[in-house]
Amino acid sequence: MGLFSKEECFVCGKKVGALSRTKIKSGEFICMDCQKMGHPFMHLTGMHRDQVEAMFAEMKESEKHFQETQSGFRKTGRMTLGNSWTFYDNMQTGEFVLETPETKNYPNHFVYQMKEVRPFDTADKFLSGLSTFDNPDQARQKYFDLISVEEKKGSDEKTNAWILRIPYNREFMKIEIKFPGSMEEKDVRLMQSTIQAVIGSYNTGYNLTPTKLEEIQKAGKSLGDDAAINSTAQAAQKILSSLVK
Repeated sequence: MGLFSKEECFVCGKKVGALSRTKIKSGEFICMDCQKMGHPFMHLTGMHRDQVEAMFAEMKESEKHFQETQSGFRKTGRMTLGNSWTFYDNMQTGEFVLETPETKNYPNHFVYQMKEVRPFDTADKFLSGLSTFDNPDQARQKYFDLISVEEKKGSDEKTNAWILRIPYNREFMKIEIKFPGSMEEKDVRLMQSTIQAVIGSYNTGYNLTPTKLEEIQKAGKSLGDDAAINSTAQAAQKILSSLVK
């Protein structure tokens, strides 16, 4: 098995080269085309064959569920960036769906559970803390720190990319939404703030829409309209109006 050898995909039987396949933990190979039946944020290299096959079946069921309940999911201007990034939420069921350039290569939507947005390695500790928040500000800050944005810079110190991370309590899953460096930071931060407010509000029972002017400026860079925002009330109203559209 070398760089130029061809190996058989255990799903479709096609023989593919090293650049068109992934080797999973149990030793089998899977071609790039068959990988699209899975999940873009699942790392196949750590999975066994039965786990990969179970994921494929789950993705089909998830797509069926999304199509049957799609009318219950909403999106707003604050949950959409360009033509490629969208966050849908269903506050009745506590579910959400992501569409990104990565997911658009996969035919099936994955329906996430808001209650599973938590640190993977400290899940039990985090959940126990949800019921002990003293006030909405404490809960709001927890979710602001939980759903993070990282700026990636090149050797020239210019921004190459923005990475929005949503921790999810699922083995082999790592949700990293990538935005190009050319995208405005305020837009990425505003999506972060919106996701934080929606998921955090559902999980804690508090309204976690940002209310402090400095918090909103940090999250949304004044929502891209510095001149129009000079008070906490005006800032909060902008986010509130976007969430109820």
